[in-house]
Amino acid sequence: MKLIRIAALAAGLLPAMAHGTEDAPRERGAYLVNAVMICGRCHTTPGPAAKPFAGGRSIETPAYKVQGSNITPDPETGIGSWSDEAIGRAITKGLRPDGSRMASAMPYEFYAGLTPADLAAIVAHLRTLAPVKNAVAAPVYVTPPSVPAAVPGAEPVAPGAGPAEQGRYLGTLARCLSCHSAPGADGEPDLAGGLGKGGARFEGPWGVVVAPDITPRGLGSWSDEQIRRALVEGITPDGRKLAAPMQAKAYAQLAPDDVSALIAWLRTLPAGN
Repeated sequence: MKLIRIAALAAGLLPAMAHGTEDAPRERGAYLVNAVMICGRCHTTPGPAAKPFAGGRSIETPAYKVQGSNITPDPETGIGSWSDEAIGRAITKGLRPDGSRMASAMPYEFYAGLTPADLAAIVAHLRTLAPVKNAVAAPVYVTPPSVPAAVPGAEPVAPGAGPAEQGRYLGTLARCLSCHSAPGADGEPDLAGGLGKGGARFEGPWGVVVAPDITPRGLGSWSDEQIRRALVEGITPDGRKLAAPMQAKAYAQLAPDDVSALIAWLRTLPAGN
């Protein structure tokens, strides 16, 4: 992915630049989609013939089998015929235009706290994607999708908030705690008692990795620079390369101030026992 320049202040999160253009919201949206939320991870089929954001990636759990949807502006197989409001509702509430609920593969509960400006910026960016005609398979539900529990921290950030609050907002959108929280009895992240404590197992071409504890209990001995390097370079303090589930390639696009904000937020997580 190409480094995305941030053109203007949005929701008080980033330093304002000298110029302000009508492209600023779209650029902010591109930054969120590619560097923070990494939407292409689920909405692009892996492989050399991948069509960015055209969907097709299979996601299967005991509760459902779905494919990442086509979120390009194609009017027939994508979201080209959806209104801005419908796109926003899908992102933040997990509801399709017909009112049906999406599977939990769409982590809309983490996006529920998007500021109105950032949500509008994301929609504006999605409108600029090249339309790709690619119909994906209809979802198959063993268990009908239900409304997930609210995610701690999934709230808008106030303009002028401090670094830790800005980091909380970005870290929630990046779903850091989805991967790094201990799994509950149902296998889903325990965002209460297991918040940030690690332990989830991820299997893939990289083998099997276990998500580490990212609370001060796990990162307390790490310097800010060591955390920064792990985030944006995928390198641990002992020089070990982090496996593919850690999206360092995408996070390398993060603005330095946003990386610092994320680190400040991580320092505030409850360490527990």
